[in-house]
Amino acid sequence: MNGGAERGRSRFREISWALTVGVVLADSSVVTLALPEILAQFDATVFGVSWVLTAFNLVFALALLPAALVARRAPGASWAAGIVVFALASAACALAPSAAALIAARCVQALGGAAAVAGAIELLARSRGTHQGAAALWGTAGLAGLALGPAIGGILTELLSWESIFFVQIPLLVLVPLARAAPGRAEPGAGGRIEPQPEIALALLSAGLTGAIFLLVVMLTEGWRYSPLEAAAVVSAMPVATVVAGRLEGRLGSGRAVLAAGAISIAGGLAALGLLPGADWWWAVPPQLLVGAGIALSLPGLTDRALGGRDPDGRRASGTIAARHAGVVVGIVLLTPVFTAQLDVEYEDVRRSGTALLLDAPLAPGTKLDLGEAIAGDVAAADGELPSLGPAFASVEPEPDQAAAYAALEADLEGEIDAAATHAFSPAFLAAGALALLALIPIGAAGVRR
Repeated sequence: MNGGAERGRSRFREISWALTVGVVLADSSVVTLALPEILAQFDATVFGVSWVLTAFNLVFALALLPAALVARRAPGASWAAGIVVFALASAACALAPSAAALIAARCVQALGGAAAVAGAIELLARSRGTHQGAAALWGTAGLAGLALGPAIGGILTELLSWESIFFVQIPLLVLVPLARAAPGRAEPGAGGRIEPQPEIALALLSAGLTGAIFLLVVMLTEGWRYSPLEAAAVVSAMPVATVVAGRLEGRLGSGRAVLAAGAISIAGGLAALGLLPGADWWWAVPPQLLVGAGIALSLPGLTDRALGGRDPDGRRASGTIAARHAGVVVGIVLLTPVFTAQLDVEYEDVRRSGTALLLDAPLAPGTKLDLGEAIAGDVAAADGELPSLGPAFASVEPEPDQAAAYAALEADLEGEIDAAATHAFSPAFLAAGALALLALIPIGAAGVRR
């Protein structure tokens, strides 16, 4: 009876430590669907608000390896202290009075998250005997956090507020007392060398995945003007595909052909997002299925290769996660200027084509003048971004016999804006696909490891 109770407590502790990894890694992307709300509240630019993501991932990637060295000596204390810092910084994020304060709090949150994740990995390794033996548990939790983060953030933002994303992370504090039950001894043996090929491949794939995790969300919310809840429903296709394909990956193994197929699938899905024929949600689903399947086929296998052999210091485990988040930083920094520059080009094109459509419309001159003034107000309020024209059309009353032409003009102009938004993101999606495709080089160069 006591043995069964102890096994139950041990299992609960392992799930709690893995949950920490999942929550912290989800935090790197959970705020994505909240960015439009944050942008509007703090009157920031898209590039400026992207640092809410970039700052967390950058600090987290830089802090993870040093945190692993601390966790090796005191895993329970590292994990508990990390959770406390992470939770308090989450509260500071939710209460931030400005974008700058939010970004600063995100940096502190990342430091706490790095300590918590490094401690959790070491605790799981001591519970399972080796770091490689623990990798399946924390790896699954981390993959779930990566895939589900944007959808969860969108649901919370729509139903509550963007601040709720950070408030719901504070209850992690209830797990802190588990630090007093740190199990076992550290894994014996000499320190393991970080294998460069799997790490580089993980970084390149993560850089490409920024397109599916960040750019797709911005296109849905800012370009196609979906609500956070609607966008969350659309992007849920990717984690569903990851889960389904994950079952297949377990049967196929993690040979180089499978890893290469995963990278090609991710690159193909991203390229498909760059070539969408229309601005409707159903066009965005099949590319996500490819990306999700590619995640399942490539990321677990590359993580397994990176962790092959002994890893007593936890350097390989931490290096693997750090490589992923470094890739996210590279992806955001490289891809955000691409789509913002293209957005300016598309804005000018849609302004010219919209003006021509308005002038050619079979409407009374007075209606055209009133509508033109209303549209100009919406354009000015959009501050250089693609505007929503619904308020402008609602504010002007057409002649009774011109209602059909008026509605047709609105549909045509909205179609021009949707097409412009879709085209604005195409070069960035294609560039993201190219980054993912580059992962084939280190995958091909990696030695076969089981």
